[in-house]
Amino acid sequence: MLSRIMVAIVGIPLLIYILYHGGFPLLLFVNVIVGMGAYEFYNMAEMGGKKPHKAAGIVGALLIPNVLFFNELGTLSIDVAGLLAFFVIFLIGYRVLENKVENASVDIGETILGALYISVLFSHVILISFLPNGGKWLLTAQIMVWVCDSFAYFTGMAIGRKIFNRGFSSISPKKSIEGSIGGTVFTIISLYFLEKYFHLLNNRELGMSNIIIIGIFISVIAQIGDLGESMFKREFKVKDSGTILKGHGGILDRFDSMLFVAPTVYYLLKFIVL
Repeated sequence: MLSRIMVAIVGIPLLIYILYHGGFPLLLFVNVIVGMGAYEFYNMAEMGGKKPHKAAGIVGALLIPNVLFFNELGTLSIDVAGLLAFFVIFLIGYRVLENKVENASVDIGETILGALYISVLFSHVILISFLPNGGKWLLTAQIMVWVCDSFAYFTGMAIGRKIFNRGFSSISPKKSIEGSIGGTVFTIISLYFLEKYFHLLNNRELGMSNIIIIGIFISVIAQIGDLGESMFKREFKVKDSGTILKGHGGILDRFDSMLFVAPTVYYLLKFIVL
């Protein structure tokens, strides 16, 4: 318990500072999450009997946020789709040169999944940081994830299965429909107050309809992200993705929801809100 509290005391203020201020500290943070997250995913896959190309997958995963960051700065102009294409070509070519046929599609598929799942999704944090008020939106997204997770838990503990008899998902049997609804309601409420005091848009208010739409989207996607990681852990038969965050599990255990929320927030902002 003490180690859990210490990680929170040190980690939360540091995370808030990095998300809000962006720049190279954010790039370093994203590299740590992507690198460690990919490492954890491939470790879990190995525990589940798979044989991903771990080193190639981690290197490929780390290339994506760095290319995106320096593309946004204007110092690079590399097509990320092309980068991913050559990543796939390299993996298949390497396997061909190894002359190993057995489980080739599974091993290569697990490697590509690890890179796409962790890096492509979480690297949207970089893209959000370059939007107007990007730091505010990143911090808002993270707070909404925390609120959704916490109030889904507390609501589930208080009234879980008292209204709806069945659970939310067989992937995570302890989660309840009541908890999911509670998480969504409080996510919307949190965005209302964040907009009120943060002024997330420069020249206008976000508006109640946008608050409700974004709140629902973020809550649903955050819960899918949580269940997605739980699905992989159940498949690989592991309890936690890692142990690096004492008392909190691994990197993926802490950032599973944000993996899905980051691209959702980016595209909502880019094509609907901003």
